[in-house]
Amino acid sequence: MVFKLLYEEKRAKRTESSGSDGGGGGGDKGEAMEVEGPLAPPNRRKKMRHQIDIHLHALFAAVEHGHVDKTRTILESADVNVNSMNSDGFTPLDVAILSNNAPLVKLLISFGAQEGNKFTSPDKLGAHLRHLLHEAERRVLDLGGETSNSHHHSTLSINRGSISVADSERSDKTLALWERRCKGLKKMLLGFDQARPPDTPSSVSVEVTGVSSVCVSYQEPDSSSSPQCTKYKVEWSLDPEFQQVSGSCVILDSKQHSLEVSGLAHGQRVYFRAFTGNIRGFSPAKVSVPAFVEPSSWRDCSCVKTERISSDGLALLDRLFSEMKNERPDLKTYNEPVEDGGGDCAGKRKKTASIKQLFTAASKFQKHLKRGVFLSCLLYHEDKVLVTNEDFLPVIEIDDTYPNSIYQDFHWLLKVSCTWEDIKLLRNEMEKSLSNSNTSNHFRVKLLNASLQMQTALSIENIGQLYHRPIKDSEGTIVIPLINYVKNVKSISVLNSRWLPLSKLTKTKRTNMCTENNVSEMLMASVQDQITYHQVSRIKLSKGLYLGYLKMRSSVDLLQVLVPSKSPNVPPHCKIRDNPHVTADEWEVLRSCNSSDKLSGLSEQQRMFLEHVALTMKRLFRYMEVTEDDCALHRLYDSEVIEISPEVSLIMIVPPIESACSVPGQRELLLQRPDLLPLPVQVFEMVHLGTYQRSLVSKYSRLSCILQLDTALAQQGHREAFSNTEVSLAKERLSRLETLQSRLNTTWKQTRWLLDVLSYARDRMATQCSSVPSVKYLLSLCNASAEANTGSSCFLQPPDPKNVKSRGSWPGPGVGRLLGVCPAELSRSEQQLSAAPPLPPRPPVPLPIPSIELAGPTTTKLAPSRSDDVLIQHTQAPATSTTRTSSSATTSPLLPTRLGYITSTTPPTVNVSSSLQSLSSDDSLTPQLGEEEGGAALPTPTPGIIQYLEEGI
Repeated sequence: MVFKLLYEEKRAKRTESSGSDGGGGGGDKGEAMEVEGPLAPPNRRKKMRHQIDIHLHALFAAVEHGHVDKTRTILESADVNVNSMNSDGFTPLDVAILSNNAPLVKLLISFGAQEGNKFTSPDKLGAHLRHLLHEAERRVLDLGGETSNSHHHSTLSINRGSISVADSERSDKTLALWERRCKGLKKMLLGFDQARPPDTPSSVSVEVTGVSSVCVSYQEPDSSSSPQCTKYKVEWSLDPEFQQVSGSCVILDSKQHSLEVSGLAHGQRVYFRAFTGNIRGFSPAKVSVPAFVEPSSWRDCSCVKTERISSDGLALLDRLFSEMKNERPDLKTYNEPVEDGGGDCAGKRKKTASIKQLFTAASKFQKHLKRGVFLSCLLYHEDKVLVTNEDFLPVIEIDDTYPNSIYQDFHWLLKVSCTWEDIKLLRNEMEKSLSNSNTSNHFRVKLLNASLQMQTALSIENIGQLYHRPIKDSEGTIVIPLINYVKNVKSISVLNSRWLPLSKLTKTKRTNMCTENNVSEMLMASVQDQITYHQVSRIKLSKGLYLGYLKMRSSVDLLQVLVPSKSPNVPPHCKIRDNPHVTADEWEVLRSCNSSDKLSGLSEQQRMFLEHVALTMKRLFRYMEVTEDDCALHRLYDSEVIEISPEVSLIMIVPPIESACSVPGQRELLLQRPDLLPLPVQVFEMVHLGTYQRSLVSKYSRLSCILQLDTALAQQGHREAFSNTEVSLAKERLSRLETLQSRLNTTWKQTRWLLDVLSYARDRMATQCSSVPSVKYLLSLCNASAEANTGSSCFLQPPDPKNVKSRGSWPGPGVGRLLGVCPAELSRSEQQLSAAPPLPPRPPVPLPIPSIELAGPTTTKLAPSRSDDVLIQHTQAPATSTTRTSSSATTSPLLPTRLGYITSTTPPTVNVSSSLQSLSSDDSLTPQLGEEEGGAALPTPTPGIIQYLEEGI
């Protein structure tokens, strides 16, 4: 309406000015004015469209007339700023609220509409409305609106006899518009007078999120009769009566229900309260729960004062690299690793040296692997895998002899895989050392040669991430697998190779299966497991505080830790809460909870924290199948809260010393579960830090590889020095390199939190200390009623597909057939299990089923799975298919599903009353489908790492 009034006024003024002129010139000017309307030239109309946004004009018109459907259509179809202001200083939301149109207000808020906030107080807004109404009434009077509708046209014709009929009609339209404006402003003023502020917030909570920051959460009023809330206000003060307000903030986005307040004094008590508001003002205040907090950190009451991974540590690595470049000017400039969800890109194409290289590269690939060590590379894109013409992965021979122990070289290659761009440099320097003296680097040189050949053959630099273990058959042949995701298949151009769908690859593998597996068959059978490992090892936990569990396994030359197979970058864990920060009060009460005397007079925040930890501990023990008697013998690692990243923190719990580490020959049910995977400590650290601190691992790995080689060469040069000058120079260079190596090791050791937890788990003196937190007493705080209340309100929904990193819309092999007609958001097992009511908890330790009964009715048991947030118990449900599997379509495309403890080929009855199903990180398991089922069958998983360790690798 406002835009139309302005346009009509402009035309009326020009008409009057043209009428006052005489002669032919006046007529020409009037004709020129006529073409400024809809019949104006295109360039003129374009200029007018810049002055008046037709979509915004239509939006305000629809809001003023209360057309909800038309407003929704404009917002959905047109590119219009819903928070634009008209010439009166109102946004569409202001107009809708003043018109008292509740459905329209809710619609605008859903599209992100906010108040104009041009007027600092309701009184000024009311005065502005009255001023607009007064102006509109004055314009109506100026246009003759004081006469009645029955004869105002005749009056105008008497007073303006000289005006033509067209001008008279135009003046009548302007008058009608101003009269309509008066009517609308009166309605808005009436709505303003009748409006009132909303009710108080339904809840206001506050929690400490940092050493000087606090998060305040608030919710809109519960009452349906409350006026619409369009904004919030949060105030904080050092005075509980708020006589002096230290600070305040108005939140205009009504969909934002939390506020981060930073810059608070460390350790000072601060009080908070919140208000709801609209154009009529704010509601009465509601005090937060708890009423006050003191910003602090667990480090205030701990001996650990510095962060493990800080900006200073990263800056130190940068300085070390700069000093290293002074020693080696030939080093390439360090490039930050690219963060992406699914995996690294294939890398930059490398130019081939000659035509001959194109024909000889493919000939290096081998299929029949006989006695030796080989390097394989698995490149995949969605559901396709790069294979040779023989439908085999690219494999290059490393050596034809067997090393005594490959683990030390395998762990060294883990670091090299973070710096593939330095392969040629490392190879050349190692060859120099081999030519000058007898060193033990022969096998590593062959590893680098094979890696360089793989880069040349595939025409890429980044050949991927190492699989968590080498693959070895009964004859001792070893394959070291590499995996990488290719974003663009056109970036790989290799002769005698092709992209083969995974389903065809698995069918070919089944057809060529022999009775006795060799390493070639084991490699092809592990393709799906390699892809799964590459994907899940890069998925980060959601923001929050977690309770982790440490379980070790040792062998002759290896120490392993138990991790979930679907999140191998973290220990087994359960989520405590969404806030990863732990305050000094919370950490102090957790460390001192070994007697009831020390827990008297706890604050509400401290008691709530203990209850959350106790409930999470019970869920974690249930998932790890720890008996009630053994629960009381567990210990909390109370030296520190492990801050994996700014958004994820861990509190570790360790078993008793007698059961913390399993030795060779000891068979535990926990180690035989398919959803748990033992990883060597070095592999776990590289995968863990590679996920959460990728830049740090890349910098450390590159510096470590180069420094280790240069130090060895410097030591060799020092031994070979003859004259005093040579000895002095060699000694000086060796000392300089050893200093750099020492500083690098110190920085790296500070990030290795797992070593400190391992030392604590094997320390008997720590258990005998009287100040150690009592897990038994902590669990006693968790009564049945608290568990029931918390469990009923903390069930999680399936993960949001937008938050799960995936590539493309392909759901993965066989997933469509498994899901059937179920929605994409839930897998079949999740749909059937999540709707069931919870039953009493299962027995602590289920008895294993030694064999599979193929005849008659059988019962199967789904493997316990861990949820990032809350573990849910389900009820029994009869099975109508051969196997109950879970395959979520919300995970990464190739994320497979893994089978539970057993499978049956006859229609079984699935007993899930005692299993815990995951709705987040454990929502994908690998189904093993028989040949008779058809479809896109998945490859059979490779023999587990337990069998692999028993074979002596």
